[in-house]
Amino acid sequence: MRQQMIRLLIYLTIVLLMANISPVIDYFLHPNIPYLDPEHLLTGGITAGITALLLRLLISHANRMTSVAHELSHLNKVLREQTSRDSLTGLYNHRYFQEMLRHEFLLAQRHQTELSCMMLDLDLFKEVNDTCGHPFGDLVLKGTAEQILHEARATDTVARYGGEEFAILLPNTDLEGATSIAERIRARAQEYTHQDKDVAMRVTISIGLASTRAHSPQRPEDLLVFADRALYRAKKAGRNKVISYAELLAVAKHPEP
Repeated sequence: MRQQMIRLLIYLTIVLLMANISPVIDYFLHPNIPYLDPEHLLTGGITAGITALLLRLLISHANRMTSVAHELSHLNKVLREQTSRDSLTGLYNHRYFQEMLRHEFLLAQRHQTELSCMMLDLDLFKEVNDTCGHPFGDLVLKGTAEQILHEARATDTVARYGGEEFAILLPNTDLEGATSIAERIRARAQEYTHQDKDVAMRVTISIGLASTRAHSPQRPEDLLVFADRALYRAKKAGRNKVISYAELLAVAKHPEP
């Protein structure tokens, strides 16, 4: 209400100013026209009123267009957010992760910073679904996502990569830092109990790591492949482990007898 009164006063001020400015200008241009001529003042007042009305309509239209633009921008942001999220866990989805992988990889190259990638997979998840049913399996996925987010940082990109597999991008993080975070995630998952009524279960996680500086991937997808191979090695080594691609290379160079 107060803003409406202020606007009204502004419009009235504009009308009064324009009603008087017009005769004053004419007075200097045509001194023979009386300044206080009622007919002249009436003409100036009508002109000023019409101008002020048009100005008000123009401002009102501009305000509506600005409001519509803001609303569309908000809706586009909400829509993008919805299409980039996994509906079950609320984490980013596979498509968005791929976009961020390319983006963060190029940033790391440009600024000569380090980027690490983490691939995570729930151990023996098929047995969870077979034993407890898919609804409980969904509960495990959501619970695991929450545990991962507890240890991930605001700058990290955490995604449900597909099925029971998750992925994390860690910008400005070397292999040592990524390993520390991975171990905290693994330990948290190991201690967390997923429970629904009378069903309770702990589900461990295997994690594979790769880093740009430590493993020199040439392309963004190479970084992901290296982390995925390390994950496979963690599974093969007995699960519930964190293994980096460097360890995988070391095993390849010096195979066990």
